Amino acid sequence: MRYRNRELSAVLLGVVLSLLITSPVLAGDAFSDLFSQTKICFSHVAITDGWETEVAVVNPTAKRVGGNLTFYGMEGNQLGAAVPVTINSHGRYQVEVGTTFANRGNIEYMIFTASTYGLKGYSKFYKGGVRASIVASAPQTTGLFTKLDHEGWTGIAFVNMGSSVAHIILTAYSDAGQAVAVKPMDVGPGAKVVKTAEKLFAPQSISSASYVSFDSDQGVVGFFLNGSSDGTKLDGSKAL
Repeated sequence: MRYRNRELSAVLLGVVLSLLITSPVLAGDAFSDLFSQTKICFSHVAITDGWETEVAVVNPTAKRVGGNLTFYGMEGNQLGAAVPVTINSHGRYQVEVGTTFANRGNIEYMIFTASTYGLKGYSKFYKGGVRASIVASAPQTTGLFTKLDHEGWTGIAFVNMGSSVAHIILTAYSDAGQAVAVKPMDVGPGAKVVKTAEKLFAPQSISSASYVSFDSDQGVVGFFLNGSSDGTKLDGSKAL
């Protein structure tokens, strides 16, 4: 019996490994975190009008990691050469983007690419006492922007990490689960789109909506920001 149990375990392990090697990683897949973190996207960088952005990469693995930090503009155009970065085992790399890479022009987002799985990161942008942080993430084809702020404002953004135009369907829902509005949008390969939630869905009204979901035929990185009307409060999150 013990032999049969070991044999069965070996077969199951082989099936799992085969699926991981041959299957695409989907949003919500239990193994997506393991496989996606060889390329993580810092989806928002603010370095103009008094803003600064801190970017950090953490290597929680037992390996020393060598990778490249690449900078992109709004249309997906690469801004200068990639910067090589080495991070020790269990080490951390941090940089102030505006101070360090001021000659790169208007950086909209950054990608860190390495050959090691499991890397983590974030971007923190701030101006005076106002700041927000967004976890660096890998592309996904479905996701949620979990709160629309109707007292202040909500901004929604996408970065298309695919090689083709991303055809995205946005759906705004009420607390009761009713679809309030549905809107298609396209994002070019490598491009970034940033708009307020109201403008994304215009001319439809989303005043009764509380959150937004999306489906895309390309891997995209999404995030949202909620801010107060007086500019004193700001928070953000990647798409969940």
